[in-house]
Amino acid sequence: MSKPAYESVSPIRSRIESEIRRRAEFYLAQKHLIVDYYRIRRRIAYPLPVARLHIPAITVPGINPYPWGTWLALNLEERINSLGWAVEWFGDRKAQLTCREDLAALTEWPCYRQLPFPDLCLGHTARTLWTAYSRWNWLDRRMRKIIEKAFTRMVEDAIPLSDQRYGAYSSVDSVLRAENPNKLVHNIHLVGTAGLTLAAKAIDSPEAESLNRRMHILFNAMLELRQAGHSEGTCYDGYLMDFAIPWLQTLPEMERMPILNHPRFDDFLNESTNLSVPGDAAQTAELSDMEPKDWPFHLSSPARLLNLKNDPRAAWFLRRCRLDWMRADALESICRAADNLTESEPESGALDANYAVVLRSGWKADDLAVAMSASNSPMGHIHFDNGSLVIGHQGRWVVTDPGYQQFMNTQEREFTIGSHAHNAPVINGMAQSKKLIKRDPILRDHGNGLLQTEVDITCCYPSQLNLASVVRTIWLQGKKIVVVADRIRNGTYQSIEYFWHGNPEAAWLVEEGSATIILPAAELRIASPQLKLTESNVIRLRGSRGQLTLAVKVELMDPVIWWVFWTGSQSRNISLEEGSEAISVDDYYFKID
Repeated sequence: MSKPAYESVSPIRSRIESEIRRRAEFYLAQKHLIVDYYRIRRRIAYPLPVARLHIPAITVPGINPYPWGTWLALNLEERINSLGWAVEWFGDRKAQLTCREDLAALTEWPCYRQLPFPDLCLGHTARTLWTAYSRWNWLDRRMRKIIEKAFTRMVEDAIPLSDQRYGAYSSVDSVLRAENPNKLVHNIHLVGTAGLTLAAKAIDSPEAESLNRRMHILFNAMLELRQAGHSEGTCYDGYLMDFAIPWLQTLPEMERMPILNHPRFDDFLNESTNLSVPGDAAQTAELSDMEPKDWPFHLSSPARLLNLKNDPRAAWFLRRCRLDWMRADALESICRAADNLTESEPESGALDANYAVVLRSGWKADDLAVAMSASNSPMGHIHFDNGSLVIGHQGRWVVTDPGYQQFMNTQEREFTIGSHAHNAPVINGMAQSKKLIKRDPILRDHGNGLLQTEVDITCCYPSQLNLASVVRTIWLQGKKIVVVADRIRNGTYQSIEYFWHGNPEAAWLVEEGSATIILPAAELRIASPQLKLTESNVIRLRGSRGQLTLAVKVELMDPVIWWVFWTGSQSRNISLEEGSEAISVDDYYFKID
């Protein structure tokens, strides 16, 4: 048995050790791998060890085929990594026997992909075996030979499919000239190709060079597309990077550095840090399709980044993230870099987060942050939600968004991506149907704690509305007040509807014409000087899992509609000024430019 890979000296190592021991004990007690397909509300038990890629004979309405293999493979990877690192670090004999049994079963899978191309299932299974093969000193030579044979079968099976799908693209420019280049760099394709490349490199396959070149082309094309707004959101962008970084680690430094120095490479870390809620760095803003707990790859990629370069901002961010949400490979990455970590707190203020804009007073729990969608990305995980905002305080997003998309065609899917899913104005019953927004949002710091941002979302609405202008402006004043102004001009609209979603765990109170969202550590009050809110405005929309929404229909034709949000339950003196072109909130004054 090898010695532990390091001595436990730093506090973060000690905490990570305890977490890995806890997970290993949990997995050792299991007789089945329990996979929670939470998007479709199914839990499947797979007998251990998992001997093949089993696809349940269950019909999922609206999705054929359902990606059963993805969730099976990523859960199996977490199990094997937790056990394997417990062996590597602590010499756990029981974990060694169990982990070896799991690995042996995985090497015997007849096929490692569910779809007819290198997919997510292949990416996870290849990386699982690659980690064991390349990182664990305790693995014996016989097991390594067995893994090599599995890699050989992977490559032989998938390389013709990879060539068929991507063989026509011989350069970055050829991808960018394609009819739909964004689709070619979808996370599925990059993850599958990254896993296949790791497998080929591990065995010095004759295909390794061509696969490595393919990864270069696809990954660099994705970085170039980000210059025009390409994104899949924090969690899925992090997912892609979680696989790209192990591939980057296999490259010589001269080959790797141009990628690390690309002007868009740091976008991924920008998203993770800038969109974190004050007081809980792991809680990324749930705009579009983001689930920071169930899909925590926005934490994995900064952790892996520490093994490529000493990034003080990534170290600062990760020190403030909860370990129990991180995957085992992320925890190991932090431990590996722990001795060389230096931290640097990023600037707060008015920030660009690539597919969103952020105004934040700071990073501590008592600070206030507001994040607003602002994206032209055509990717499916980015919803038609430009201008929608979330407000965070005391470690929670208090005003929020469904934050995911139900895959099945049900009422819940309508709740998560339908016309009532977001809080940009719904005009004449019509929500946004396009992502035609200029990717140059206004970000201003006026000094004295006053921050401002603005997006023009006119072209995001259906053309039959004949809208001349729809502009949303947001101000953040210090740690206390958020003001939202919506200017909707021309067109033939008769009504405007708002749907302000509260935190799923929040209680609501309506009194004195305003509403208060109440959480154990945070209260946020909502009011409009043009509207009197009543208890009947707080409803549970059909398809919601219990989350409550402030639903308001506005039938006035003022040129600007105002909303004010503030922390605490105290009243504030709010009044319109200059018709409806300005507003005062106590001693603060906000005016449309």
